[in-house]
Amino acid sequence: MRLIFFILSVMIVLLCTLDSAIADDCETVNEEKICWDSRSSATLGWTYSQITSDGYLIEVRDFDWLGSISMRVSKNGIVKEGVLTEGESYLFDFSNNSPFEGIKIFADQVSNINSFPPNIGTFPKTPLAKISFKPSIPEEKKKPVLELEVSSERKSDTDLKITAFINTHNSGESDLIDMHVRIFFDGLEVMNEFDFEKYSMNEVTSKDHEIKWEDVSSYKLTPEKPGIIKNGYFIKILNFSNKTAMINISYNGSMKSDELVEGGSIDFGFTKENEYTGIRILGIHISHYGAELVLQYPKKNCLKKRYPIILAGSSESIISGFQIPLPSRKTYTISAIASAKDREGNNYTKSASTTISLKNTFNINKITSDSILGSSQYTKSSRVGDITSIRNITYVTISVDNMANYPVHDVKLTDTILPGFNFEDDENRTSISWNFDINARDHKEFTYAIMAKRQGVYNLPKAELTWNEFHEGFSLESNGPRINVYGPYIVMERSFNKSNINIGETLLASLSITNVGDMPANIMVNDSVPQNTTFLSGTLSFSGFLRPSESARIVYAITANDNVIEFNAPEMISNDQGFEWYEPLSSKKISGYSPVPSAIPTIIPTVNAKMPEKLQGKGIVQMVDEGFPWLEGAISIITLLSGIFLLMILNRKKYFRTYEK
Repeated sequence: MRLIFFILSVMIVLLCTLDSAIADDCETVNEEKICWDSRSSATLGWTYSQITSDGYLIEVRDFDWLGSISMRVSKNGIVKEGVLTEGESYLFDFSNNSPFEGIKIFADQVSNINSFPPNIGTFPKTPLAKISFKPSIPEEKKKPVLELEVSSERKSDTDLKITAFINTHNSGESDLIDMHVRIFFDGLEVMNEFDFEKYSMNEVTSKDHEIKWEDVSSYKLTPEKPGIIKNGYFIKILNFSNKTAMINISYNGSMKSDELVEGGSIDFGFTKENEYTGIRILGIHISHYGAELVLQYPKKNCLKKRYPIILAGSSESIISGFQIPLPSRKTYTISAIASAKDREGNNYTKSASTTISLKNTFNINKITSDSILGSSQYTKSSRVGDITSIRNITYVTISVDNMANYPVHDVKLTDTILPGFNFEDDENRTSISWNFDINARDHKEFTYAIMAKRQGVYNLPKAELTWNEFHEGFSLESNGPRINVYGPYIVMERSFNKSNINIGETLLASLSITNVGDMPANIMVNDSVPQNTTFLSGTLSFSGFLRPSESARIVYAITANDNVIEFNAPEMISNDQGFEWYEPLSSKKISGYSPVPSAIPTIIPTVNAKMPEKLQGKGIVQMVDEGFPWLEGAISIITLLSGIFLLMILNRKKYFRTYEK
């Protein structure tokens, strides 16, 4: 009952402290595990009767002065009430079905008139209650988080030893228990120096990866001795017959039977969790009198490590060593699978991997020499080993290096040549190839000679290497080297002083000769006078040296005796033979129009102006032709009209004479 004299305002001291340590404070309530957050405390009275924490409004409603208090707690519009006695606790449950949500409040000290000296508060004016409380932790805040990382390293690209690092980490707020880490090494060999005892590792066969078998032993069973024990397996033939036998096998209290056919096999598997344990039996010869069998076991493909517990925020590491076998593939993968449970029995799984890539089995390189075409004045020089130059021959050398630690068989090297090149010993061939075997870490060279047809700079094709490894085909291309072929190359061009010519006119012809190559050339060029022309003056030949970028010119004058003149290609002579040392010049025609007899008499100008000298002694048709070339097509029409006009005048005069008579 509430006493009236407690209505007076009193002073309350409010103290709140937080627990610094976050312990795993859990308990089971109604068969449900509940975990609590850190504990806080406060002192409440009449004047300061409320405190808020984690969304809960905690309020002291009344005191009985005998060590008990009436309290009310509300959250999200829901109100719960209860009575606490000093030294006891009360659980305010706000759960809506599940999961649990609530707050536990402890009555640490409560005003009591029977205590002397007073434990807290002063009778009868200031009753106080010192309480402590801790809210429940949401289930998701107390889960573990499993993380897994796999990495590897090698000392060099050619090192066959691999060090793998497998790191597991629990970054959650709860523990992981019964952790299993399985490491798959994908055909790699576990190193002998690997310390299994240090990491408590076991080498097992996992059913999660491909299971491969290896021969262990062969044996023969007969009706007199039908059974044998191998590695804990009791193998017995129950019935012998022609080509078949009934096999019975026992292992760890399990028994299986099946019929084995000669030439066939039977797998007897005994799998536990993720580990595969089994045996394969091959029937070689089976008859009424006995059975010859081959026994195989699955290869170990996994390392296994178990951790009883990984605490929240803790990590564990494994360092493992592997070796690349010979012969080896191009890539290997080291992977790991980690599996564990939390304290509620929920499963957690994580996987990670790392890939090790090896370099190409081969290294192929193509080198060439430069060459000089023609010009016997240059001395020869050759050194095939280091590829130097030899006059008009280009040497090509392809080097092949086996980078692997094992031999490779049936290797094929193929190379082609560019158009414009010939093999020295066969002009019709366009490619060359070699088939060979090469030892581990061995080096081979292949050389051939080609000849260029003309000077220039060329990018040679890439050579191709093909081979087979591990039942898989591979190919590799070389570089495409650039070569210089030095030599002369003559380019000629004709030009004229006019584009059209008429009979009787003079034409100046010019032939330019330029060496666009990069070596001098000693040449002779003979041009010829076209048919239907008359040579007037100039020169028709050139003989001598032309250095790179140097030019010569042949110039001569001729008279046209026809309205079409054709210039043929000049004659080219040089000691440089066997390759293209000049660009052939095609023939060229010059055409024009011959004069036509005019029916119109020559008209003498009435103007006293002097006729230009270049027009004196020329007919009007010729003057029009030279002065107005665009009227060339109209000359014949003008001539025809003039003749018609003249006839009309003559006929008219004849008519008038007749009329006068």
